[in-house]
Amino acid sequence: MLVDGDGVIYESAVINEYLDEKFADAPLMPRGQLDRAKVRIWVDFFNTRVHPTGSDLQKKRDPEKAQARMDQHLRSLDDALAGNDYLVGNQFSLADVTFIPFYTRRERYTVAFDNYPNIKRWAEKLIARPQVAPTL
Repeated sequence: MLVDGDGVIYESAVINEYLDEKFADAPLMPRGQLDRAKVRIWVDFFNTRVHPTGSDLQKKRDPEKAQARMDQHLRSLDDALAGNDYLVGNQFSLADVTFIPFYTRRERYTVAFDNYPNIKRWAEKLIARPQVAPTL
């Protein structure tokens, strides 16, 4: 939850976009409409697929099926990162930001990235960013 003046905003993706618009001098959304849509698709992918599947793994809800789903999600992500510095081209964006909490909690979700070299490279780059590293 974010309180800004008299306003209260909740839901992490909405908060992230709100802050991006409020602090426009450090944009985390691309300028082009197509790339902005791609960022939103990845944010949705994390929020509706990766994070819930991680929760299923953590809570051992049908673990075999959850692991199969997670492997599928991670394969899709790893493939998308092949040859790219970030999820949407070569610009750090809200799509990348959305993945950071999942990566930092990977042990809680019993998720390893050894079979996903593009994710591993990208995630280590994300958490090494000067804006991220001090928050961990």
